Amino acid sequence: IFFRVCISFSTPGKMSHYDKALKDAEDNLNSKANQMGRLKVEYDHNLQKLTDSYYPKMQPLRNTVYLSQSLQKWIELEIDWKSKMLAKMDMHGPDFSENLHMTDERAAIMATVQPKFDDSIKSLEALTPDDMKVLRKYEHPPDLVLKALDATMTLKGDPSTGWEDAKIMLADTYFFSFFIKHAKVFDKDHLDEAIVEKLEDFLMSPESEPDVVGKASIPCGAMIKWVRAVYEWAKTKKVVGPHDREPVAMDEDKCKASKETLANDVEALTEKLEEKRKQVSGAETQLQNLEEEYKQRVKELKTRYDATMDPLQETFFEAHHQFGAVYCSPNRNA
Repeated sequence: IFFRVCISFSTPGKMSHYDKALKDAEDNLNSKANQMGRLKVEYDHNLQKLTDSYYPKMQPLRNTVYLSQSLQKWIELEIDWKSKMLAKMDMHGPDFSENLHMTDERAAIMATVQPKFDDSIKSLEALTPDDMKVLRKYEHPPDLVLKALDATMTLKGDPSTGWEDAKIMLADTYFFSFFIKHAKVFDKDHLDEAIVEKLEDFLMSPESEPDVVGKASIPCGAMIKWVRAVYEWAKTKKVVGPHDREPVAMDEDKCKASKETLANDVEALTEKLEEKRKQVSGAETQLQNLEEEYKQRVKELKTRYDATMDPLQETFFEAHHQFGAVYCSPNRNA
């Protein structure tokens, strides 16, 4: 609670007893308000210093953990899919066809991805011309904004990226009349592998999360949500198909060989997954310890702040009450 009381003592000559009492009450109230203001500024400064001291330690670990967890996710999907295929091959034998006999399993997996794409379209449709106007006002956009726009234009297949090219995409007439319409019907099933790999340069970082990007720019947060949804769809589709290839006729020997190959793939992927988990376990532990340490120090800082601020607020409220009592005194003309 911070404000300054302004009373004009314009009566010529010596102050009356009431005016002096009112001025004293005002000075006391403003003094308490200023103390609270200085304490809040000091707290914010110390909190920023604390955060700045921990960020360089935690951010590289966050990047490492995020990258590993992202890679683990796709390995787990491959293991799950190929394990399901093995089960179906046991059931159907030489007649097994991945495109034909994995239809239900494929639909179940893709059903987990579709809502993310639908939600991304809703986020794009929720944008307003005012949101776009704020974004276009940047002369030198933050690096995170530029990365999000670059990823969006890369996915669109634009031949060039950069702020000047992005401003064309961000124009109201283009964005609301064409971009969103195009985003809704974007061909997610046939995304070029080169584009997927280029997108991963940004999407494998925790700063690419829509909530993080959205703090820098609301429209960019919505656009990167769409980019991530398309990327995830394409990556999932690559694993589960259906694949554009003719089914291969199998006899018992070919079926057995295919099963052995799949089983070996699952084993190799499982080993790869375990290796990834071991490699990142140290970073996860370090990050967890640092985050807990940071939270504890923030808590201690807040406790010290509250220990000073709470009594100060009480004296402020008392000064406010005193000022009001003097101001409303029936002896104000004395």
